[in-house]
Order: sequence, then C-alpha cells, then structure tokens
Amino acid sequence: MLATQKSDVGSTAAAGAAGALVGRSGAKIAVVGTGVVGLAAALGCAQRGLQVTLIGAAPRPFLSAPGEARFDSRIYALSQASCELLAQLRVWSQIDPARICAVARMRVFGDDGGRLQFDAYAAGVERLATICEESQLLQALWLGCTIAPGIEHVSREFDAAAFDADAVRLRLADGASIECALLLGADGKRSSVRAAAGINARETTYGHTAFVANFDCERSHHGTAYQWFTDAGIVALLPLPGDCVSLVWSAPNALAPELASLSAGEFAAQVVQRSRNTLGSLAMIGGKYAFALDRIAVDRLVRPGAALLGDAAHVVHPLAGQGLNLGLQDVSEFLRLLAAREPWRELGDLVWLRRYERARAEPIGLMRGTVDGLARLFDLPDARVRRLRNVGMSAVNALAPVKHALVRHALG
Repeated sequence: MLATQKSDVGSTAAAGAAGALVGRSGAKIAVVGTGVVGLAAALGCAQRGLQVTLIGAAPRPFLSAPGEARFDSRIYALSQASCELLAQLRVWSQIDPARICAVARMRVFGDDGGRLQFDAYAAGVERLATICEESQLLQALWLGCTIAPGIEHVSREFDAAAFDADAVRLRLADGASIECALLLGADGKRSSVRAAAGINARETTYGHTAFVANFDCERSHHGTAYQWFTDAGIVALLPLPGDCVSLVWSAPNALAPELASLSAGEFAAQVVQRSRNTLGSLAMIGGKYAFALDRIAVDRLVRPGAALLGDAAHVVHPLAGQGLNLGLQDVSEFLRLLAAREPWRELGDLVWLRRYERARAEPIGLMRGTVDGLARLFDLPDARVRRLRNVGMSAVNALAPVKHALVRHALG
C-alpha cells in the first residue's frame, strides 16, 4: 500500500471550520479530479514550478486483497503519445512492466466478411498500443503527486466557484474555500466544474451498454487486439499479460438485460461465440461490469479562469479505445501551451486559454466524428449498407500505405 499523501489539508483543524480559507497561501492552480487525467495535470503543473491544490478523494487502494481478480476491470490501450507524456512526468518507469502488454497486431472483422488488419512491424513501429490497468496508472501518478513539491491535496468535494476579474474562489462541500488563479476541471463526464463555469454540455445516448470483463484464454493472443462488428454489437478483446484478455462489448440496450442476467460461464460462452472461437474457450476472471454509453460534447473548453480536460471536456464511443488517450493529450497540449505562455499573462487569461481550446478542437472533433460515424454505420441493418461497409473495410485493408498512415496517426 502506498503511503498517504504528505499533506491532506482536508484533515487539518484549520480546514475544519466552515467558510475557512484552505490551501497554501498563493496557490495558483486548483485541479478538481483525482483520476488519471487530473493527477497527470496536477503533476505536470507542479513540475513546471506552479503551486497546485489537488481537490478530490484519494484514489482507492491499489493492491488487491487475497482472492480478488488478477486484473482491473478498467483496462486502457495507451497510445505512444500517452506513454511519452507519462514518461515526461517521470511516472512511466514506476509502472510494473510485468503488468503491461504490448499490442503488436490488430484484427478487425466486419459483419459480412469485411476484414482489416494492422501490424506494428509492417508499419515500422515498435507497437500499436500498450495495454495498462487503471490501478497501475493511478498508483504511479499518485506517488508522483505525493512527492512532488508544490502539490497540496484537499480530500473534499468541490461544490461551487465564483469567477472574479483576477481570481477564482472555490467553495468546497463543507463550506471551506480556496482561491486560485486558474481552475482545471478533470472531474469526469458529470463535471461539477463544467457546471460551475457555465459551460453547456450536450449529452446524447448511443443506445448501447458496454460490458467489461477479463478472461483466461485457451489459446495465446500473441499480443493481438481483436474487434468484431456483429448483429449483437461491437465486441473487442484486448491482450493482457499471460494468456488473458480484457473484453469490451458494446451491446444494444435491448440485449443488455439478457447479458446482465447470464452467469459467468454463460457469459463467457456468448463471448466465445461472438469472437468466433478465435482464442478458444474463455474463463472469466473476476466479475463483469456494465455502463451506459453516452456521447458528451461541450460548447467550449475554456472560460476566463477555467479549463476542462478529459471526460469533463468530451466523451466518445469506446470502440476505438481512445477516450483516455484524448484526455492525456489534453494534458500534454495544456502543459505545452502553459510553458509557452507569455510571463506577463495571468494564468486565467482567456487569450492563452483559447490557444488550448483551438489546439484541441481538431483532434477531438476528428476522433468524435470517426467513432460516431463507425458506430452508427455498423448499427444500420440495411443489407446494402452492410455490403458496402464491409467492402470498404476490405478495400482499406488492401492499401498498405493507407493502413500505415492510420497507424501513425493513432500513435498520436
């Protein structure tokens, strides 16, 4: 178990009185959210010499108790750019190499014979992605935040914010307050910071439920990620260390109750069927989890004194596995522009914050358009559309330069 944070002002007597001002005098940036994106943003800002107040509950314990599943239910496929950011933050080396897995190949299958294959060696890259558990990322980032000078952790909930010309005053759930020059919202798709900043979010449903689970495999995956577009939704298997895989099944809502009711063995049998018995029999490790798939788009990423990152700024369909990568690239771009900010500009100055918003507009829009288009295209039941989309998939597969360009773009 990691040591607790070096200074949890949420437990100090000074912070106990409602309405008291908490946090270090002169703290410049407040980061709300202690997930992967929030911790990365806080650590990056501190490493650039800024004082940071990190607001939110400490991540859950990282070591599994005896008898618990061998892998997290949350598994991410990190792009090369995301791994490079984590290395720049000096946390990638803290992740146990025995718990990550390189993706050497990807195989995508349509619902009517279409097929698309990507290969790292053929594209001239080391790997297509790196599979990593959320707990490993949180553990490494949290350790970095606890030892980095300039970060103070407040373990209470954010409640509201008042934006003045030269400062932002935050109110916490117990009535205590914090003053900062810039507020960063990395508090997820139900972002309280987004609401407090008056930034409108448009949420729509994909009409699908995602089921996630991990499995032991009869046959080795050989570092291959698989994805099938089927009449029962999109089924993806990501390679884990050893002969194990992580499932993400985006199932139509009409099918979700049936899948939720299945026993572990019955559910595994369904996955074997939908994955065309590619990896042989499967045995579930731990439980299965389900969550609704929604799309969230915001009117803007910034306002004077505030900026959004990660799921607070965008939520896309998981079929490409790029949600966390988008969030980490928000952090990377924000830190790059922070370093380039003119020294006479205040941290909350809208001019430089708009630079961040403009820089992220195209990558976010491109990813949203791509995954939305694919999800809707393969959701259409028309037989002619089915033939065309599968022919198109196979046509792309025959064009090596196009495939290699897609790989390099996905690497970030």
